[in-house]
Amino acid sequence: MKRLLSAFLTLIILCSFVSLPVSAINHAPPPFADTLNSKAIYMVNTDSGEVVYEKDSQGKMYPASLTKIMTCILALEMVDDLDNETTSLKTYIQEYLYNLRVNGGVDVQTGGIYLNETLCIRDLLYAMMLQSANEAAMMVADYIGDGSIEYFCELMNAKAKEIGAKNTNFSNPSGLYDSNNYSTAYDMAKIAEYAMQNPEFVEIVTTQVYTSQPTNKQENGIQWVSTNRMQNPGNTEYYYDGLQGIKTGTLEESGSNFISTATRDGYTYLLVVMGAPLEDDTGATYAKNLAFVDTKYLYDWAFENFRVKTLMDVGDPIAEVPVRLNWDKDHVQLLASEKYQALVHNEVTSDSVQTIPELPDHVDAPIEKGEEIGYVKLMLEGQEIGRVALVAGENIEQSKALYYMDKVKSFFNTFLFKFVFVFVLVIIVLYIALMVVRNHNKRRYQSRRRKPPTKL
Repeated sequence: MKRLLSAFLTLIILCSFVSLPVSAINHAPPPFADTLNSKAIYMVNTDSGEVVYEKDSQGKMYPASLTKIMTCILALEMVDDLDNETTSLKTYIQEYLYNLRVNGGVDVQTGGIYLNETLCIRDLLYAMMLQSANEAAMMVADYIGDGSIEYFCELMNAKAKEIGAKNTNFSNPSGLYDSNNYSTAYDMAKIAEYAMQNPEFVEIVTTQVYTSQPTNKQENGIQWVSTNRMQNPGNTEYYYDGLQGIKTGTLEESGSNFISTATRDGYTYLLVVMGAPLEDDTGATYAKNLAFVDTKYLYDWAFENFRVKTLMDVGDPIAEVPVRLNWDKDHVQLLASEKYQALVHNEVTSDSVQTIPELPDHVDAPIEKGEEIGYVKLMLEGQEIGRVALVAGENIEQSKALYYMDKVKSFFNTFLFKFVFVFVLVIIVLYIALMVVRNHNKRRYQSRRRKPPTKL
């Protein structure tokens, strides 16, 4: 029953990430925008592709454990058998993390995996995505990179570019701080949206508690609990109904980061918040996770204030255009060829939208009903939000008499006719001139012949 429910939930989330036509509406920021804690934010409605809010979404940020999303993507795409392909915790990984913790003073999150403990790749993915286990991420990278984490990072960066994350660079698979491990809120949204197309990824990141298979070191397996407290119904402080996944990420250098999706009343959003502070100006640690706080405020605002509305319907009369070559009709009415819907603020109606038709000067009969003639631009508060093709609302036949008259008129306006006309005219003028000169000369000649000879 639990697996059936999980599969159903996965299907719902996947369906919300279907690509649809996108309008480009610049939505007003939430009224509480100045009080948001996160340095970078990107919020998109995944049903329509509408970006409802962004804040420095292209600014360079340190993703921390959000990095593990890319590690998981590569594992799901490159490992053939997640359940039977295994790897063990190697000494160099354990020593690296130990030195960071002991000598570097870094709070390194681990998943309780022992040296030389063997786990399947699927279990390692749950360890790193739920509990943010850094050794698990490095084990996956070591396995796929054939012992070279550096090579695995090359694969990560190649995949990021393929997805469209152009301002991202990964230098490690876990997200532990490195100045060369960076991204943006926009890029992380692109990466997360890509990952959420994979049902296995969705199943992993929407799981709250997971226990691994028995290992060679722990016969009862290892249990990992998700760091995403907003999807845990047992967490009364942060739980948000409808929120699912995706990943938390926290470092001293990055602040608190969080990527999630949430669905309510048929609307689904993906939200990235990055750089929420961990301490106040005095150095005191905040009692709350401010990334979670921002997430709640933004989801509440979006769900309460935005709806998909029909701003233009099929068959709506939009404009008229002059018609030629018909005795009875001098214009044809143009109708909207399709329904236009957009995610807009609750206060927006079809009356809020200005229409600007882009039409030819005229059209010639015959015209078929449904024939496309121009388009209309939809404007909201001076901004173009979309375009809809316009079609003829009726059939208009052609008058043969007007057609042939137009052909004759058109011929008279052609370059060929004008050239021939001028050429003939010039020939006539030259001929007349020639005749005048010839006749003049002839008369002079005849006049001289009639003149009597002069007497000596």
